[in-house]
Amino acid sequence: MAKVDDQHLEHARQMFFAEKSRREAIRGSLSTPVAALSFAVYALGTLSVEIDVARLGHISTLAVLCLATCSVAALAASAYQVLLSEWLFVYHEPPRLPDLAAGGGARGGNDGADDSERTRGVLAASYAVAYEELLKGNAISAIRRTWALRLILLALLLQAIALLILPFHRGGF
Repeated sequence: MAKVDDQHLEHARQMFFAEKSRREAIRGSLSTPVAALSFAVYALGTLSVEIDVARLGHISTLAVLCLATCSVAALAASAYQVLLSEWLFVYHEPPRLPDLAAGGGARGGNDGADDSERTRGVLAASYAVAYEELLKGNAISAIRRTWALRLILLALLLQAIALLILPFHRGGF
């Protein structure tokens, strides 16, 4: 087994804390899709007040209702993506150092290494494993956050088109 010196340990620690910082940045940026979601729901409420269901036979009414339904589906999918992204942060924590140490990393055979070297090796391994877990989780969460934003933009686009059709609906077309 290769000797783990203080430089290896410090490098593993810095990588771990950099990825942990990135995790918090991604988590903080989830407020953007959540705020956009509330705006989109409000806009949808405004649209629903303006629709006259008595004109259900008109093509403009059907178009507005279809666009509004697709917008609701996009908003629900966006909320689901935000939920899945947050799920990774809450339920996918990296392993704790005592768990790794109890797994046999610090109880290795008698290969001439003293307790300090073994402890340093377990710490470096702990940081490395935790870094890999955070790296995977952050990548997945960032992708989910991006999809949440895309779906909200789609919902807002559908609502904008519906609002453009609304004058024709009021005109009886």
